[in-house]
Amino acid sequence: SRHLGPKHFASGRRTMSAVASRLRCRLGDRFHGSSLSRLRPLRRYAPAAAPLAAQQNLQQRRRESWGMGVPLQPLQPFQAQRRWSSSSPMPGGCLETYLQMKANGEIQVDPRQEVCMKMLDDLAKQIDGYSPKMTRASKPAASVPSGGGGFFGLFGGSKAPPPKAAKAADAPLQPVAGQKGLYLWGGTGTGKTFMMNMFYDKIKVRSKKRIHFHEWMIDVHSRLHKKQKGSSSKTDSSADDMVEQVAADMMKEAWLLCFDEFQVTHISDAIIMKRIFSVLFELGAVVVATSNRPPQDLYLNGLNRPLFLPFIPMLEAFTNVHDIGAEVDYRMCSTRDDDDDRVYLTPNGENEKKALEAKFQRVSHGLVREGVQVESQGRRIVVPRCAKHSDVAFFSFVDLCDKPLGAADYLAVGHAFHTVFVADIPRLTMQERDQVRRFITLIDALYESHAKVVCTAALDPISLFHVSEEERKTSVADEIFAWDRTVSRLMEMQSATYLSHAFRSLSAEQFLGQYKLKCLSDQDFKDLWRRYDQDDNGCLDMEEFRYLLEDLLERQCGHRNVSDELFAVCKDDMYVHGEQVTFEEFQRYLADFSTIENMIEEHYMPMSPSALSSTSLSP
Repeated sequence: SRHLGPKHFASGRRTMSAVASRLRCRLGDRFHGSSLSRLRPLRRYAPAAAPLAAQQNLQQRRRESWGMGVPLQPLQPFQAQRRWSSSSPMPGGCLETYLQMKANGEIQVDPRQEVCMKMLDDLAKQIDGYSPKMTRASKPAASVPSGGGGFFGLFGGSKAPPPKAAKAADAPLQPVAGQKGLYLWGGTGTGKTFMMNMFYDKIKVRSKKRIHFHEWMIDVHSRLHKKQKGSSSKTDSSADDMVEQVAADMMKEAWLLCFDEFQVTHISDAIIMKRIFSVLFELGAVVVATSNRPPQDLYLNGLNRPLFLPFIPMLEAFTNVHDIGAEVDYRMCSTRDDDDDRVYLTPNGENEKKALEAKFQRVSHGLVREGVQVESQGRRIVVPRCAKHSDVAFFSFVDLCDKPLGAADYLAVGHAFHTVFVADIPRLTMQERDQVRRFITLIDALYESHAKVVCTAALDPISLFHVSEEERKTSVADEIFAWDRTVSRLMEMQSATYLSHAFRSLSAEQFLGQYKLKCLSDQDFKDLWRRYDQDDNGCLDMEEFRYLLEDLLERQCGHRNVSDELFAVCKDDMYVHGEQVTFEEFQRYLADFSTIENMIEEHYMPMSPSALSSTSLSP
């Protein structure tokens, strides 16, 4: 009754089974079964003040194939929902959180984003009582034309026209009550991904997926390919059958689909969009998407665009389309001016090339492997050089962008290596259109993987791709439009926020393995400080200091169980007065790393199993 309210028990005509049914609908499977359901964690980086435990073990994800075997996080305990009025923020929703962040000075004021947050809250309220039907209406059977079945029918393999009866049976799909999603579009850096992540985190739906649209389409094609291989010997397996099977499989995994960076650039994607989404929408899928373009501009000037056009009214029918219209690129507000720890080195002269090589040698300790291969959907990508004891790779621009590589290949690189060096990025023009397109896709993939990118380039990001005014007016190339997003991301990937999370997302072994702890440079101290000053307030509190000790202990002894005794000894050894550690105290403490090693060895080596079990576990 605490969750349902007295009104559900007022009528004597309701039976106990009806009440139990309502309880099941409201509580779902939260208290059913042997284990709690789990959600896939976001790929985007969390705010700097996120709990320390939530930022650990990301390295395991990089070593696994993209989208498979991702470590899962438990669902939060269920809380009774509170009522809200349309004139006030939804309690615990996006707008309330946004206004609180604004009050705390964590974000800049933007009325446009407040409007979007209200729309996302309204959508969450609408979805709260929605349930997909998961079935399709029966349609008249139609014979498959000769030569038109199978996977290649998706790409116009059939020359015979489809049966007229089947064509006449098709009618425009319309969303049912509660199914209409949201399509937010606007320029780069307007906060689209920030708002999408907040919505995904807040929405109380278990069957949901948040994914970059590039990755999702790769998954679709991979599943279609498997279906085609499995049905190669069957004569009655058409392209539509396989699309329907793939859509049904995806709906079993999630019916709320949150797409970041919704864009269509390849004909292989464009040609199946209407087919796959018509099945998803008919089964009851709800789509929330962000994009740089309005629906009518998707796949603009693309090859055989008429095949794609029927998808546009369908998308507009199943989503409320909203133009964010923000004028500020918030990602560019966080870039730093100091050049001591640059990750984007320009111009691409001899000094910059030497600096890039020195950075790579520093993180790899001079221990390098050559010719390592990364597998991507059955293909192998050669890595010219990588660190022997850390997931750091070194490529040239030619290695990555002069070869026929695609999004899946770049994603595989981003998940295999937490740091990617790219040398000799040249000035680009429309004469190098293929290289421009691949470079845009490369940056998208590494940004999604939240890899750290260190590179040398001929010019700054804004000037790197030269397009004349005449080309802007007459060109049909999508690369010109997409470059704005690439510039914004290259700028953000140099920001303190982005780089700090790159340090914090690594395991202790991967992070500390980049440094010679007995011979730290000034830049090394800054990098180490950036990892452990989790809230970026300029000092370490005791929880952050304990996190440092846990990393050091894991590196030396293989576990993170810092005893209270060792913690107190290390605190005294640092001469900490109060509950905070300054950067100067931190630097002075780590400068004498041999003493720290001896202290840890004295307390924990050798360590009996009974002693290990008696120590206090870290979060």
